[in-house]
Amino acid sequence: MIERSLKDWLTHRRVLEELLKTVKDTDVNFKPWDGAMTLGQLALHIAGWADTFITLTKTGEFSKPENMNYTTMTEVREAVHELTEKTVTTYSSLTPEDLEAVRTFPISNFQLPGKVYLKIIYDHEVHHKGQLYIYARMTGVEKVPFFRA
Repeated sequence: MIERSLKDWLTHRRVLEELLKTVKDTDVNFKPWDGAMTLGQLALHIAGWADTFITLTKTGEFSKPENMNYTTMTEVREAVHELTEKTVTTYSSLTPEDLEAVRTFPISNFQLPGKVYLKIIYDHEVHHKGQLYIYARMTGVEKVPFFRA
């Protein structure tokens, strides 16, 4: 189950990385409405929270993703890639026991088995990747990758 779940999640993450390659540096701070995350923030939000949830699943420890400073899409792309590789390493180390262990997400006090957090990671990725497709289109990107590899 772990290997299949990782593969399914990673197909979306790799497409996210391809999507980010289509965004110009001048659009790193684009946001479609006041109060929205910028394009760069949204990409880092996706990558940071996936790592947070997978670490929680593995260790039971919670820490919010760091706020990362960036000025270019290149920096955002590099940070997303580094977080992806870190997340893959942790994900690959999961055991069946990690999936059954109940972990507490302190922000909302969810107490769920690790396998539920794997679903949350996947759903979160898909949801926000969809938003990034809209952001990219709004900035003029005409050719976007297919949503799943």
